[in-house]
Amino acid sequence: MELHELLARSSTMVIAVILIARISSCLNTAVLSEVHAPYVDNYVSKSYFNKHDNLVDSKFEDFIAHDILYGACESLQGNVEFSPKLSALHGKLIGEGSHRRLSSTLRLKMSSESISMPPKSCEVIIVERLPSGVFADPFELQHLVQRGVFRDAAVFGDTNLELPSFLSNRSLVEVHLEVGTNLTSQQKDELEIHMELPLHARYQPLGHGFSRVQFASPDLFLRCNIKRKEDDTGCLFLLDKQNAESIDTHPVWEVPCGNREHTEVVSAFTFISAVLSALLIIVASIKYSDNASNNILKQS
Repeated sequence: MELHELLARSSTMVIAVILIARISSCLNTAVLSEVHAPYVDNYVSKSYFNKHDNLVDSKFEDFIAHDILYGACESLQGNVEFSPKLSALHGKLIGEGSHRRLSSTLRLKMSSESISMPPKSCEVIIVERLPSGVFADPFELQHLVQRGVFRDAAVFGDTNLELPSFLSNRSLVEVHLEVGTNLTSQQKDELEIHMELPLHARYQPLGHGFSRVQFASPDLFLRCNIKRKEDDTGCLFLLDKQNAESIDTHPVWEVPCGNREHTEVVSAFTFISAVLSALLIIVASIKYSDNASNNILKQS
């Protein structure tokens, strides 16, 4: 009888522990979902390339419209307390030859309500979807990050720097620029941001004249840490380009192409140069060997 009572009490305790554990788990889940926002990658574009192998404009635009998580700030999109606006956007190419810089200048305008409730810190995220035939060097971008020119930068997509344009896929560059406290200063409700992105042209297919490479306007985001009583929440805002006062962001890069008619001449010249270089190396090696042998005989 005592054994039976002991087993019954043990079963009751086990059931009670399981119920308590389940209730605690549910409470923790509810608290976590209430306090913590969904996870947002440091790079906006990273999630896209986790799902897709290549950059396709229509798929990327759909990704921006539906897949990007705004986290706890989803309800703040369009809130008058903090509503950054893109007032102007301009882009142009700087430099000559196959190595140039894509210059982008944008102006952000803040509402008067947002000035009274400034965020702790903000960064502008510029996403350049590069056209075919142009690439950015990831190592060069990391050097700029180390120098403090960019807060962060990364290249997604085809990062093979040696492939010609007809064998390569498109790539995307995401640059983060730190925005100071001037963004919400009471003396200045508009901020101008300037960026120069180093780019390089890939080898174009044989043709005549130049290959025309045209850039599209970049995708722009503003990520801020909003001051709250409970915690500091990171908010990601999509800057609407359609409402900007002026947009000029379609620069054209004319990349020279090789002339197909010159193929035979260039191939013959390259072959002759290679043969002559090999012969010169052989002759120099023979002479060096003969001189070394004579020196040894003289010393003996």
